[in-house]
Amino acid sequence: MTREGAYLDAVTSPRVDQRVSAEMAPFMGGDPSSPSALHDWAVLPAEVVERSRQEVAALVGAEEPDSIIFVSSATEARNLAVMGLFRANDALGNGIVSSAIEHAAVRSATWSLERTGAAIEEVGVDGDGRIDASAIGAAVGANTALVTVHHGHEDLGTVQDVAAIVAAARSARPEARVHVDAGASAGLAPIDVDDIGCDALSIGGPPLGAPPWSGALYVRPGARLQPLLVGGTQELGKRAGPECLPAIAAIGAAARIAREEGAARRQALTELGERLLNGVLAVRDVLLSGPAHGRLPGNIHVAARGLDGETLAASLAARGVAVAPGSACTQDAGKESPALVAIGRGAEWTRSSVLFSLDSSATTDEVDRAVAAFSDEVARLRSFAPDAARDR
Repeated sequence: MTREGAYLDAVTSPRVDQRVSAEMAPFMGGDPSSPSALHDWAVLPAEVVERSRQEVAALVGAEEPDSIIFVSSATEARNLAVMGLFRANDALGNGIVSSAIEHAAVRSATWSLERTGAAIEEVGVDGDGRIDASAIGAAVGANTALVTVHHGHEDLGTVQDVAAIVAAARSARPEARVHVDAGASAGLAPIDVDDIGCDALSIGGPPLGAPPWSGALYVRPGARLQPLLVGGTQELGKRAGPECLPAIAAIGAAARIAREEGAARRQALTELGERLLNGVLAVRDVLLSGPAHGRLPGNIHVAARGLDGETLAASLAARGVAVAPGSACTQDAGKESPALVAIGRGAEWTRSSVLFSLDSSATTDEVDRAVAAFSDEVARLRSFAPDAARDR
């Protein structure tokens, strides 16, 4: 289905490349598709699973394809990494170190562990959302079992120096397990797990151009991980249950395309993102969240002072422009953006943000439509505000 307008909500769900759809198609019909069976019908599914495992491994620089576990989404990958690493290595202690702006799935996982005895320490960030590696190192102690930090922040667009962060954590306590959340960045930024030195790295479908119901988790060979789903030996014993062939085929194909075309895609998204950013920042009292340069390509998170982000997103939707309000993963909560609170934004900004995110199908026309609609809707909504707010 096609629509008129501008689709700039790739962080929620991108438009899927036709080449990815073609790989999914054989498993969307009525043919049997269990890769674990012993009959001829299992041959093609098994080949697709292994090929996809190889493609995802190659994307993140993993030497062993068997280090890749397929899951249902980046959310599951984050939960499996955090809970699985912590529970499998509980002899190391009960401490967890993370940042104050981790993804909601990571924070929820750590809070769940806290209810059963984990002690969490969250390290603050600077005004651009950057994590200080030395602060992570200082927070890691003799009781730290797990360090979990993100690579790219899907709201702020900030890209962390995860190699330095992991090195600092290892220096403070070599035994501690380290998870890097690349659920928002794998496919949009170069990643090499050997250079990073992590024990686990979570991967999501949307940044790659795959459906949001696809994901994967890299687990370093030899790292102990306790499964969340048990009752079968699928996914090398790390995730029980029937394999979702459409999702696995999709993320494998998307990983191959991202690896082959990644540099050109990043350049195109960066240029379109700059065009979008320049347009929306021309509107009065609009502020960029996160760094101006070196951010995730195609990720533009802005706040329009004094407005409600959900109302603005709904107004843009009525104009045919799709964006995410506030925090991409808490858009139904009606709350302040946690990331904006963490970077020190005042109350007039924390509820007024929207997130534009571009996929590889985004066009200049869509960006220009979005800028025009944003300018009009900000002015219209402010015209309804009290004089004091309207004239700020």
